[in-house]
Amino acid sequence: MKQFSIILLASFIALAAFAEEELDFYTNELNNALTVVDQLSILRIVRDAEIEDSASFYASALSRLLKVYPNIRSKVELDAADECVRLITDQLSEAQYTEAGQNLWRVVQIFSNPLVKSDALIALGKVGATDLLPQVVQTLLDTNTVPTPNRVSGERIAYGAILSLENYKDPSGYLPVFFAAHSWYSQWVRSQAESSLPLIAEDPTEVLTEVIHRPGYSYTYKYLALRSIEQSEVADTSKAQVALAALYEGWRASTHDPQRQKDLVSMRKLAIDMLGRYGIEDETVYPLLERSYLKGVDEEERIGALGALSKLSTEEAAKLLASFIALMNNSQERGIVTQRDERLMRALIPALGATGQAVGEPVLKQVIALNWSSGIHTHAQDALDSLGD
Repeated sequence: MKQFSIILLASFIALAAFAEEELDFYTNELNNALTVVDQLSILRIVRDAEIEDSASFYASALSRLLKVYPNIRSKVELDAADECVRLITDQLSEAQYTEAGQNLWRVVQIFSNPLVKSDALIALGKVGATDLLPQVVQTLLDTNTVPTPNRVSGERIAYGAILSLENYKDPSGYLPVFFAAHSWYSQWVRSQAESSLPLIAEDPTEVLTEVIHRPGYSYTYKYLALRSIEQSEVADTSKAQVALAALYEGWRASTHDPQRQKDLVSMRKLAIDMLGRYGIEDETVYPLLERSYLKGVDEEERIGALGALSKLSTEEAAKLLASFIALMNNSQERGIVTQRDERLMRALIPALGATGQAVGEPVLKQVIALNWSSGIHTHAQDALDSLGD
């Protein structure tokens, strides 16, 4: 057995020496190649030979190509240069050859072919060139801003940057990819961005809460940030905290622009729905839900606030619901009840009954004593019965 091990080790050494000799031979051939087309042929031979530990060979080939590229004029040579870089980036990515990072970034800067730029961007993430992460982030942020003169070219570069940031798996890449998922790109790019997000950060709670709170982000992005949290796999408690932040922001912000106002209202409605489903113990939720009931722009928001309070089922929630019914009772005594009030009462009374809190008994008994419709009386009695269960 010992003799076999010695023979095996000797074989490995011999193979390694042979591989090194092969690479030395091809490096010499590459250096003597007169055209980029010739270089491409040599690179293909080395790739197909699958020579071990050849990453340094490809890195050296890239350095040589970058030196001659600015002087290339022939289309045939330019096309060959593109093919060379795409082959090289693939090999460097597979070897995770971090040392090639600076030259990969130079490819992004000086090559004109968007597919080549895209491949180099992807490779930067795969080789883990962390010193160039800020440049990749900025590349995607810049591309996100406005459509490029050549739309397809811009989309290919953005696609490369998205996959690069997915490979980096660094939290700083989350927001640029989030914005890309909602930017001007075609569906195939936006879909890739959506798919990459959970691979960059499993829990984006902190970064998306920042989007909701910071004034520099549009109302559209704030609403989209809340939607993204709702669709994510984060814990329900985290979803509720972000929803609370969104509801606060939805009332803190003010605008006369119809589209922005629509985004704010949509954000409040979604936040209210989430708070009802996930629950929350933070008492700052109550004045916000109260405001949505009293000042909400439509009945959907107002009834949504009632539903959230009902599901929270705390004594504080019941007190708020009872106070709303008391206001309605006051309007009934003064004879100024509207059809909308009647509709709201049909939501208010069951909501209070569902809390199971005895604090609601006095106002429910008052409902029965006043001249409400028989349907409202029935709701009130049912709610009283549920409080007694």
